[in-house]
Amino acid sequence: MQKHKILILEDDAALRGMYCSFLADKGYLALSAENCGAGERIWSSQRPDAAVLDYSLPDGNSLELLARWKAADPQIPVIILTGHGSIDVAVQAIKLGAEQFLTKPADLATLHLMLERALENVRNRKNKIIANERQKRNRVEPFLGTSSVIQELAELARKLVQTDSSVLITGETGTGKGVLAEWFHEHGPRNGEAFVDLNCAGLSRELLESELFGHEKGAFTGAFQSKAGLLEIGHRGTVFLDEIGDMELQIQPRLLKVLRGKEIPTAGGCPRPIG
Repeated sequence: MQKHKILILEDDAALRGMYCSFLADKGYLALSAENCGAGERIWSSQRPDAAVLDYSLPDGNSLELLARWKAADPQIPVIILTGHGSIDVAVQAIKLGAEQFLTKPADLATLHLMLERALENVRNRKNKIIANERQKRNRVEPFLGTSSVIQELAELARKLVQTDSSVLITGETGTGKGVLAEWFHEHGPRNGEAFVDLNCAGLSRELLESELFGHEKGAFTGAFQSKAGLLEIGHRGTVFLDEIGDMELQIQPRLLKVLRGKEIPTAGGCPRPIG
């Protein structure tokens, strides 16, 4: 497995050697530089995965490097090392994009923990981007075809998608109601929140109530722990109630209260219903 490259920019030779030796023992490839010029050359030629920069250097300060490097690669984690009492410098560094700052001499265990967390955050962000791109590639386009009917549907959907209104989708089984519901969620203002899909057909009233509204521990026989309802899970997002016409009539009054804002299952609001 390829080692993460960590640039250590520190003009004190003893500290630089200590940091590099410690990081090498932890499995990193430590790249060392003693001034801004050397740091720039390493950055250009080897592009490290993270950088630990002393603030005050013989030929300038590392905040100038931080600003340029973050502009070129916003993903790179940077930790700034400052002298005691340099809070203003630390605040400025954070504003420029530094992940953290440490006072010198840096505690090695803390430095290691900061680097591990920063690199893990980078991995998570990249994985999320990859997953989103893969999801986009695999997503089914609901408006395939050139018929006047499908074009009318597309035009209507694009008018509705930016509103916050409830949407009723009708159609025969297999015509793509769920695909269209997901399209509404992905292209609407709630796309950063949860999309919850529940098929109402074939569920008893008790089970459907439990799924929609959740329950507290001990609310009924067999309720050994509290359970969040899908309307709570879909907080600020979208809930697709498939086959809503098969929902038992006794549940509808409470559901309507939630959808109209008269009963709120969470502290923050209700999902956008699509059925």
